[in-house]
Amino acid sequence: MEEKHLTPGESFDIINQAISNFKMNYKEGANTFLLWGWLLSLASFSNFFILKILQSKEAYEQINLFSLGNWAVFILIGFVFMYFLERKIKRDKKVYSHLDRYLNHLWWVAVASFLIGTFLCIKLEINPPHIMLLLAGFATTTTGLFIKFKPIIVGGIGFFVFSIASAFVSNEYIALLVGVAIICGYLIPGYLLKASKE
Repeated sequence: MEEKHLTPGESFDIINQAISNFKMNYKEGANTFLLWGWLLSLASFSNFFILKILQSKEAYEQINLFSLGNWAVFILIGFVFMYFLERKIKRDKKVYSHLDRYLNHLWWVAVASFLIGTFLCIKLEINPPHIMLLLAGFATTTTGLFIKFKPIIVGGIGFFVFSIASAFVSNEYIALLVGVAIICGYLIPGYLLKASKE
C-alpha cells in the first residue's frame, strides 16, 4: 500500500473541511446556548425583582439567602434540561471529533470554575457577577474561536466588556447588567448559530 503525501495546501484544505464539518455539527449545540441563555437571563431578572422586594421590606438579612436560592433553582433546572438535551445530542450524533471533546471538556472546566468562583466570592464577600462574567467570557470566546463563528466570539468579548462595566454599576442594578450580558453573550449568538447556513 502506497502512502500518499499531501502538500501543505491539501493539508490545510482537509483541516478547514474538518472545522467546517464540526461547525455544522455544532449547530446542534446552539440549543445549549439558548437553554442557558434563557435560564440565566431569567435568573438575573428575577434576582433583580427579588432584591427590590426584599429591600422595600427592609429584609436585608434575607437578601443573600434568597438571591443564592434564586440562582440555585434556575441552575438546577438547567442541569436537568441539559441532561436530557445531552442525551438527545449523543443519541443523534454519529461522529465525535477531537474538537467536540475539547469543547465538552472546556465547558465542564468552566462549570467547575463557576462553582469554585461562586464559593470563593461568597467566602471573601465579593459580589460574584464580576468574576462569573469574566469566566463566561473566557469559555464563550474560546468556543467561538474554535468553531470560527464570529457572533459567539463577539458574545464572549461582550462578557469581558460587561465584566469590566459591572465594576462601575451599583449593586442595586448589577442583576440587570448580568441579564443583558447573558442575552448578548448567549441568546443572540445562540439564535444566530441556529440560523446559520454554513
